[in-house]
Amino acid sequence: MANKKIWLGMLAAALVFELAGCTTFQASGLQSGLVLNGQKYEKVGDFSEKEWTNKFLGWGTNGGTLFNLSSNATDPEVREAIEKNIKKFGGDGAIDVKIKYGSNPIQWFLTAITGGIWMPGTVTVTGTVVKAVD
Repeated sequence: MANKKIWLGMLAAALVFELAGCTTFQASGLQSGLVLNGQKYEKVGDFSEKEWTNKFLGWGTNGGTLFNLSSNATDPEVREAIEKNIKKFGGDGAIDVKIKYGSNPIQWFLTAITGGIWMPGTVTVTGTVVKAVD
């Protein structure tokens, strides 16, 4: 009985440690594709994209990565989301871009069962597409 309590205590402590180690990154107020030489722009649309990302050989839930391997795992998804929406709305650039990176309980579980070898996460990119006004 005491052995069972010890294992349950260790499991609870590991769960608390894993959840407390959650890393979320956020950047906002960014822009892409604009020329700021006094040009005026008009809003042509808003966008919000969520993408699953994969990091490898790390520690903690979506924490650092060993030797910085796969540290740029979100780069292609972020660039593609912004460029795709600029084209979709026929704009010239994007303003008020917000990038948020984090994970959910399913991703925490996948990280835990692989011992940090695979660390999936979600990157969310939102912003406003603008077009130059003559």
